[in-house]
Amino acid sequence: MLIDWLTLRIKLNHPDDPQGLLGKNLMERILSCMGMTVCVDSNGVEKWRKHALDIDKLRSDAPGLYWSITADGQSQRYLTIGASPSSIENDGLNVFGSLYIQHCAEVLIERAGLALDAILPNWDNWQCRRLDVTANYDMGNAAQVKQGLRLLLGTDAPRRRTNSDKKGGDTVYWNPSSDLQCGKAYHKGAHLRMLSRRGDIIIDDETLDLADNLLRLELKLGARWFRRYEDRDDWHTLTPYELTEIHHKFFNSLIGGGDVEVHDMGTLLLELEKVCPTKGQALAAHRTWALIKTIGYDQVKNTMPKATFMRHQAFLKAAGISSADLCAGVVLPFRRKSLVLNEPVLSWSDIRIAA
Repeated sequence: MLIDWLTLRIKLNHPDDPQGLLGKNLMERILSCMGMTVCVDSNGVEKWRKHALDIDKLRSDAPGLYWSITADGQSQRYLTIGASPSSIENDGLNVFGSLYIQHCAEVLIERAGLALDAILPNWDNWQCRRLDVTANYDMGNAAQVKQGLRLLLGTDAPRRRTNSDKKGGDTVYWNPSSDLQCGKAYHKGAHLRMLSRRGDIIIDDETLDLADNLLRLELKLGARWFRRYEDRDDWHTLTPYELTEIHHKFFNSLIGGGDVEVHDMGTLLLELEKVCPTKGQALAAHRTWALIKTIGYDQVKNTMPKATFMRHQAFLKAAGISSADLCAGVVLPFRRKSLVLNEPVLSWSDIRIAA
């Protein structure tokens, strides 16, 4: 897994220092670009600048580092920088990378310093306003990836709705406009081929063929998520383990990924008997699942008492049925693959070994 995007910001002035943490000369140079977003390459060389481009609307595979001046509701101005740390460190290729947030922040701040010809303050002076944590799954070939994406279109859950990319259907989104948490699943090989055709990256055919096997699950933690987190702790205390657990919690609630494999109705009843207080409650939850398979999740939810439905749903999930299974009325096949979705590949060599 890796941190695939990071957005950081730092105040342009400080209560105890009217000239700010950045110094007068640097402040003047930054303020001269008010209203612009500047893109630089991994060496800090400017590629282009545009008016009023929101950095956090950029995809995580957008090449380069971006900086601009932003403001909050109290008219406090910030220098905001955003990029994929992996892309910066690997010449635009962001497939694998680091999950250590302090290292990733250092990468961005160092490159932004090159672009601004300045030594910028350390990461503990910055705020984090977006982080994308991503896992790659080897599905065996491109056809399996596309089949997986079609299945993921059926993974609606409460307060999470999917939609597909209108430009070919290689991407599935959950809550794409949320500033709390939003998810994305896509075919990494197809995106790398697009970037290669545009000349954004240089990549050989063997690596492209390996990338064709990859289904990528990306979770974006937005500004509202970090505002809530900062009430408890500093953003730079997030560990790789915590980020992994946050990622798993989001996607496992949609597509499963636990150790239980539910293959048929008989197996499900046995699993329900293990988690329900009584056999009678297990049978009742089992009947609810059968009804979902017959008339659909929404119909059953609307025709049963709310408390009963929620209780049966909790039992079914404890027995190994995911939100995706409930909404689709079938058990998604991911958990029966030799490389299951809770075992992401961590390097190109992992894909070669599996092949």
